[in-house]
Amino acid sequence: MTTLATDIATSTMAADLGGTWLRLRVGGPGTEVKRHMAPSLLNFPEQSVAQLRERLVDELCAAAPAGAHAAISCGAALDHRRGILYGSGPLWGAEATPFDLAEALRLRRPDVTWLLVNDLTAGLADFTARWAGPSTRRIGYLTISSGIALRIADLRTSEIPVDEWGLQGEVGHLPTQADPALRGLMCECGVPDHLAAHASGPGIGRIAGRLGALPPNISLLQWFPRALAAGDAAAVSVLQAAVAPIAALIRMLWCVDPHLDLLGIGGGVVEGLGSHYERELRAQLRGGSCYADRGFSESWLDERLVFCADSSADIDCLRGAQLMCDERLKATA
Repeated sequence: MTTLATDIATSTMAADLGGTWLRLRVGGPGTEVKRHMAPSLLNFPEQSVAQLRERLVDELCAAAPAGAHAAISCGAALDHRRGILYGSGPLWGAEATPFDLAEALRLRRPDVTWLLVNDLTAGLADFTARWAGPSTRRIGYLTISSGIALRIADLRTSEIPVDEWGLQGEVGHLPTQADPALRGLMCECGVPDHLAAHASGPGIGRIAGRLGALPPNISLLQWFPRALAAGDAAAVSVLQAAVAPIAALIRMLWCVDPHLDLLGIGGGVVEGLGSHYERELRAQLRGGSCYADRGFSESWLDERLVFCADSSADIDCLRGAQLMCDERLKATA
């Protein structure tokens, strides 16, 4: 984590950078949040990565008040110790050249104290503050949106373990075992059959296209939620295929980490599809395959799985980034 700030009250600006939106809030929780189109390849495919990165620095520096403490939640693989962004499919496609955003911001606005955290880290901080109980040992937050990533913290030590590059949980770029009919779907990073190639928001569109499920002259966003509500068989098949890799990931997590007591699931896909997504994922998790994978009962899932898809469970990365300022959770290698 790159910061000099130690008190949430002094974080006078917060930003949440995703592949689709850049959200900005000047002041503490409860003040107005302004939303702009993110300077991303997803939104501006005609611009170069260098132009998009420069535009990002411009926008953040323009928004920060003089002498501010700024907490930035970034939807990118990020070294939490140094503030270096390694990559993001939605933001920069296949570009793999690291971007030292923390240094660029400090050089442009040395009067501002900049804190950079991954958006999943910010989401996990907010989820933990709202949902963890006194007996929660390990807690995780999984986001499924234009990208997919996971973050896990050990609340017994208040630590988020990271590797030597300052990373943890970039599961969206792990290979997935795809159905033969769906093999070869491309991830935004340029590699086929990553988890995000199949299970992210854009991945759902790829599955619908491969299966020929999407009717002509209509967008996925217009068709998919309505078709699911109507019980359309083609839409249900698309949802089942998109959820299957996520269910497999969660089974693996609980297999190797029995102390993972609570897992939040959020992001644009979960929010957009709501109960349709929750029902399908729970149904797939209930099913077992052998003596070592007996499936999970409804009551077991009720205790350990939180779907952050409505206002009562909404995760705020702006709030989470500000919570990270007091180091309630620490990224440790």
